[in-house]
Amino acid sequence: MKIGPGTFAIIFLLAAGAAFAEEPPAGPPPVWSGKAEASYVSTTGNTDVQTIGAGLEVDFKKDVWNGLAKGTFVQGKTDGVTTARSIAGELRAARNLTPRFELFVQDDYFKNEFAGIDQRLSTLGGAAYSVVKTPAQELKLQAGAGYTRERRVVGADKSFGTGQAGLLYKWKVSSTTDLSEEFSYVESFKDSSDWRITNTLSVSVAINKIFSLKASHNLAYLNEPVPGFGKTDTITSIALVAKF
Repeated sequence: MKIGPGTFAIIFLLAAGAAFAEEPPAGPPPVWSGKAEASYVSTTGNTDVQTIGAGLEVDFKKDVWNGLAKGTFVQGKTDGVTTARSIAGELRAARNLTPRFELFVQDDYFKNEFAGIDQRLSTLGGAAYSVVKTPAQELKLQAGAGYTRERRVVGADKSFGTGQAGLLYKWKVSSTTDLSEEFSYVESFKDSSDWRITNTLSVSVAINKIFSLKASHNLAYLNEPVPGFGKTDTITSIALVAKF
């Protein structure tokens, strides 16, 4: 949801984190946890623009196993006409072999007709290693191989094996402020020029034990886009998040 420069929103929330001094509850993390988020932007005048966004994430952690299920939805309308809509989902399961090393499998779903993608289904298996793991920060590198099936609104559909490398970074800036970044590089084994990059940077500031504000910036780049569509898509948003 484009509401303003992503850098400004992220810096604003980092600065606002000092305004909330409530400490998180002590004790071991729960087996099940999750969060839901929603955002809405509306402008009127010379142009009517409305954008809504929603997201849901559920985490599972027990002993050496952990899992993740999440989904997001974004829709934008200009003068009553839908001009943007995307749906994304992810399922991930992992087993820790050591406190820093894990094996994982992951399935992803993506749909964005306004970017030329009618449907993309991806499966990935690989390994991840936390090169930095402290109470305040974690930097996890991961790599794997998988398969992608992509149905496009124009042109030929694609099916190909993939190699993927990426990183996951989390930084607990303060007791109420968290920063995270997730980067992924995917290359087709069928066509080396068909590579893709995604990156999501977000900052969350807790209002209380349940609610927080989150600013995020998402970048998606396709080196060989659908014919007639651009290579780059970005979404900048500010959302209200509820933990459960």
